[in-house]
Amino acid sequence: MDDGLQSKVALVTGGATGIGLATVRRLLAEGCAVMISSRNRKGGDAVVADLDTERVAFHKADVTDEPAVESAIEATLKRFGRLDYLFNNAGVEGTVGPMAAWSAEAVEAVLSVNVKGAFFCMKHAAPRMEPGSVIVNSSSFLGTIPMPLAGPYAASKAALLSLTRSAAAELAEQGISVFAICPAVVDTPLIERVSEAAGAPKAALAEMVCPSRQVTSPDRVADVVTGLLKSPTSFETGSALRIDPNEVERIGP
Repeated sequence: MDDGLQSKVALVTGGATGIGLATVRRLLAEGCAVMISSRNRKGGDAVVADLDTERVAFHKADVTDEPAVESAIEATLKRFGRLDYLFNNAGVEGTVGPMAAWSAEAVEAVLSVNVKGAFFCMKHAAPRMEPGSVIVNSSSFLGTIPMPLAGPYAASKAALLSLTRSAAAELAEQGISVFAICPAVVDTPLIERVSEAAGAPKAALAEMVCPSRQVTSPDRVADVVTGLLKSPTSFETGSALRIDPNEVERIGP
């Protein structure tokens, strides 16, 4: 372990499962302190108990609730004294099916969590961050391709790519780098739900939408996120990175 993340502090939304939890584990291994945020108090408390270190804490927050987001950031500062990194990982998949299957409530939920939630977190975290800080937004490769059975979800992830570029331009003068990651089919509880709803195994989903035609592990994504935090100059701020099991590629404008 080098000293790249020693004495640094990260806030990870959606950090109790999947990519978020894998990233929390990797950050802790690198010496970082981590505040986990999630709507699931029981799950978050269980993760903190399992990790069993003073360098991790949990704060219950719904990212669609702006005061709750502010509270999570304040809790991070109160517990650890600073905020160097934000990993906007909270996300929901909504419905799997054609447009006619999507209710107004499902569309609203996907856009609220995946776009508005990420915006609120950046809005309130950035003023508390110092030059050299990094924000990573969890988008998706599905936001870059047609997705006829997941239109609102894909649209939310495409919107997050645009939001990432805009935030990167706005925050550059503060010395804050902003990136988006774009994995496709990752072995997470979210993809388990999608697989069940679609009636197709994860491997079949990967065959359909992934350039590699392979399912990506959460640990692989966590490695890329951690690398961005440690070496933000590896890519231009505002970049979106496609993540496959064996490749990381900058995509988009």
